Amino acid sequence: MKITEFSVNRPVTTSMLFLGLVIFGLLAYKRLSVNLMPALDLPAMAITTDHFGATPEEIETGITEEIENELSTLSGLKLLQSYSMANTSLVFVQFNQGTDPNEALNEVKAKLDQVVPYLPKESERPLVQTFDFKDSPVIDLVVLGDGNSSELFDLTDKTIKNRLSRIEGVSKVNLNGGEMREIKILANKKTMYDVQMNLIDLSEYLKRINTKLSAGDFVNQHRQFSLETSNKFTSVQGIREAHIPTPIGVQRLADITKILDTVREVKSKAMFYDVANDRKYSNIISIGVMKNTNANAVQVANEVKELIPELQKELPENVKIIVPFDSSLYVESAVEDALMNVALGILFTGLILFFFLHDIRTTLIVSISVPVSLIGTFIAIRYFNGSLNMMTLMSFSVAIGALISNSIVVIENIVRLRKDGLEIREASIQGTREVMMAVIASTGTNLVVFLPIASMTSITGAFFREYALTISAATVFSLIISFMLTPMLASVLLRKERKISKLSRWMEQFFIWLENKYESSLASLIAAKRNPIILFCVMFVFFLLSTGLLPRIGFEFEPQEDNGDVFLELEMPPGTAITKSAALMKLVEEKVNAHEEVKVMVSDLGSKNSFTVGTNFANAAIKLFPKETRDVSNVEFAEMLTGELMEIPEIIPIVSTSSSEDGAPIQFTLQSTEQEKLLEANELVLQKMNEIEGLLNFESNAREGNPVIQLKPDQRLLAELELSPFEIAATVRAAISGVKATVLKEKGIGYDVRISYQEDQVNTVDKIEELPIFTSSGVFTIGQLVDVSYRTSQAQILHLDKVKTIEFSATPAPGVITGDARDRIETAINQLNLPTGVSFKWAGNIKELDETIDDMTITFAIALLLMYMLLASLLENYWHPVIIFTTVPMAMIGVFVFMFLGGQTMNIMSLMAIVTLLGLVVNDDILIHDYTEQLMHNKKMRLREATLLAGKRKMKTVIMTTVAIIVGMLPNALGFGDAGAEYRTPMAVVTIGGMITSTILTLYLIPSLFYIIREKRMKLE
Repeated sequence: MKITEFSVNRPVTTSMLFLGLVIFGLLAYKRLSVNLMPALDLPAMAITTDHFGATPEEIETGITEEIENELSTLSGLKLLQSYSMANTSLVFVQFNQGTDPNEALNEVKAKLDQVVPYLPKESERPLVQTFDFKDSPVIDLVVLGDGNSSELFDLTDKTIKNRLSRIEGVSKVNLNGGEMREIKILANKKTMYDVQMNLIDLSEYLKRINTKLSAGDFVNQHRQFSLETSNKFTSVQGIREAHIPTPIGVQRLADITKILDTVREVKSKAMFYDVANDRKYSNIISIGVMKNTNANAVQVANEVKELIPELQKELPENVKIIVPFDSSLYVESAVEDALMNVALGILFTGLILFFFLHDIRTTLIVSISVPVSLIGTFIAIRYFNGSLNMMTLMSFSVAIGALISNSIVVIENIVRLRKDGLEIREASIQGTREVMMAVIASTGTNLVVFLPIASMTSITGAFFREYALTISAATVFSLIISFMLTPMLASVLLRKERKISKLSRWMEQFFIWLENKYESSLASLIAAKRNPIILFCVMFVFFLLSTGLLPRIGFEFEPQEDNGDVFLELEMPPGTAITKSAALMKLVEEKVNAHEEVKVMVSDLGSKNSFTVGTNFANAAIKLFPKETRDVSNVEFAEMLTGELMEIPEIIPIVSTSSSEDGAPIQFTLQSTEQEKLLEANELVLQKMNEIEGLLNFESNAREGNPVIQLKPDQRLLAELELSPFEIAATVRAAISGVKATVLKEKGIGYDVRISYQEDQVNTVDKIEELPIFTSSGVFTIGQLVDVSYRTSQAQILHLDKVKTIEFSATPAPGVITGDARDRIETAINQLNLPTGVSFKWAGNIKELDETIDDMTITFAIALLLMYMLLASLLENYWHPVIIFTTVPMAMIGVFVFMFLGGQTMNIMSLMAIVTLLGLVVNDDILIHDYTEQLMHNKKMRLREATLLAGKRKMKTVIMTTVAIIVGMLPNALGFGDAGAEYRTPMAVVTIGGMITSTILTLYLIPSLFYIIREKRMKLE
């Protein structure tokens, strides 16, 4: 090869080329962001529309369906999901992978502009925010204060939040808890009756007088003046002194209403428990800092922590900022552990190579190929906007053996030729040329496996994209190094014959003995034609038997990791007030405080998650001490706490190691266009699911909301009075919920001014019926114009792709595999006689797992096809690749056995390792086959002698590469490092198990099958 000749003849130039590669690789490494997992390039947006006072049913028909109908025509739309709740419509849209996020955002905004005119006038304008379905705060802060709660909120919202938002890489800052200042104008029914005014008219007048308008410009004596009319409220006293025209004369606002400088009605509240120090803080605001998709999680969190001391200097002494949750610490630990395992893999591989090569010079030549390849790969990661994360670093661990195998093949051949008497330069060039085809073929087989992975279309495919591209880049660099750097170093470092020590002589004699034993055993195997066929049949029987382990291995979407996080969601009876929820939360707090494993807990009253809000809901995030300091895992702790909280009769607890926004491990849906049939099916499923063992936290999102008092207008009477149902609804809504009249601005901060009746005048149905409404025919009460009835509303209405949906979720009990729980649920659903028109579908992680299996099956088939095409081209034979492929199913014997013995499940990590294994197990087959062909064609050897000699000479190389791959993965298989070990271990176990069985087949089955097929073909010829 010209490239090898150039490298050997120009060693200084070659050295400088690779030194440059290392330098630029290290520079790229310094600029890489650090994240736990790869960023998913799946543009998603949330559209929030508020309509205060509206029921979920009103939100559904008046807002959600209007928005859905418009957004459903978006191009590239993957998911359209909506939640209609009291006061709020929440619509999620997700686009296909590869869709330009900016273009998608502009298209969504354009669609919303078209739908705004059709929304209720009282509703707020839809707010669009981009987000990541799998996103979570990189760091959580808590602001503590002893003073005024509304002042604390203003300080947090206007000062702390703004400073945090300016940090590079921060996408948004979420605030929970706190009380917002509000100016309340409380009217009296009798007074308003006396002055003949309704709240809406009063609101409109206040809005008109609280204004500042330009009145134009004029020129006088060569100077230009600007005119403005200004009557803006600058204080609460200014509002009190406002004069209001009424039918009975001008009145001062303070004379006809009560004006309070207070806070907005409390419907949510945050609390922080420092369990370790036994301290509770109720006047707090929790802050969640989110990062951009491609931002560095560790860097963003570090900059937030660096900013805290600066902020603390600017804040009052009674205000403190603390950090209860910092996910960047886990991210940093996981990445450091992965890097440590890569370094240990390289070290262990070097020691193994020294054992096989028993020469420090050849060991150094081969070992140097791994760090150079990996450092060069940093350039590629930087080029495709990747990051240092669990997947890219896992690809490094997988790649170590594959990277080193190319250099092993080359150096082994060079050393053999050197022993045969060739001069070292000639041996380096000739030795590389002889194995060129085998190295290219093995590298090509890796690439045709990994590149299809990068093109997978599922969410999991996007998740593994960086993994595939990283290992592909490393493989290409290893090919270049094996053809340039390895022969160049051999020509320089192996010029002198080394002195053979006693240990080296003993090791050489051992391998000679092993080679002879292998040669004689292979000769016995091919002595009779039936022997290879018998071996094949035996291995195939073992393969079939090993597949019987699959049900015992079990299926789940992803491994369960113990990062010390536990999430708590509580549901109280519908209509429970926030004060009652706080009292029940105190009971929960006592249960949690009793556990010494708990470090801190942050709770939020008024919501279960982003999709389920109400005063009868609460949630909490619990942080446990590091797992090495406790005796129970976070899964076991969640199970214990669930049992304890079930003892509190008024709450329904859900305790899990993942938040519901991330998706429960088990999710499925029922869909129908008819709400009645859907609710009927919901009851059937709930009853049936309670009979299934092994499920925790089972729930349905179909639940009753607050009781609804329905006012049905007398349409004939309204027509006679020239009124509309809208005016009735507006009057009642203004009286109870209030109407925002205007805004008071103080020190640059705007505070809502809201008008309503005094609470004690609208807290019963009878009092609501007494509300006055003014008409041209006189004053009437609401009770004279409507009929009153009662009903219950739904807490939440879910649509999936515009179809009414009920979503069910559950968590497998400890020791129960998700796949087993899925089978039990599927069996139970099939036994039900669901109403006509109701369909059952899996959702969440199970749906993603199904899509992943389908996607990986297609990827596996494409990789096999591409590998066949590549091998057929390189070997110039249609049937030889088929024989080599027999290694693939046989390798599964070791995979299934080792997964079963290691207690691993079939999940996305183990599935990806199986696909990756496809490219590794055939490499040694190619090496022996290629050398056999060379001996027969170049050396004119007979078939039997060529088969035996090729196996004998390449046995050491095959064993060496296999052991190198196994040892490189060993730190991950043994679970070295606490953070992220649950994700690394399955891939390592699968790789090790597959390589062990495939190596046995490579040394015996494949050569013997080739022998009998070639012999038969030669006889026919």
